[in-house]
Amino acid sequence: MDRPTMASVFRVRHAPATVSGVRSTGQGQADPIIRVRSLGEAIRFVAHAYPQYDISAVAIAAADPSIPRLGGLDVKALWREYGERLTQE
Repeated sequence: MDRPTMASVFRVRHAPATVSGVRSTGQGQADPIIRVRSLGEAIRFVAHAYPQYDISAVAIAAADPSIPRLGGLDVKALWREYGERLTQE
């Protein structure tokens, strides 16, 4: 993910978002239902999900159509660049 795209994601970090593709790593456990209020919260959840969850197929979709779906590598890059600032005002 390039810096201009990361900056675009940061600007809309308060937009509604959904998280899919998260799987439980426990034997016989149901896959979690992830409820987040914003794109920043979704990124924080995924950044901290391993090792409790398998995030190899994760996708974060923002309500803002200008933001592409974010995968695991995108989340790592965004978290490395912005960290907790993604969830702050």
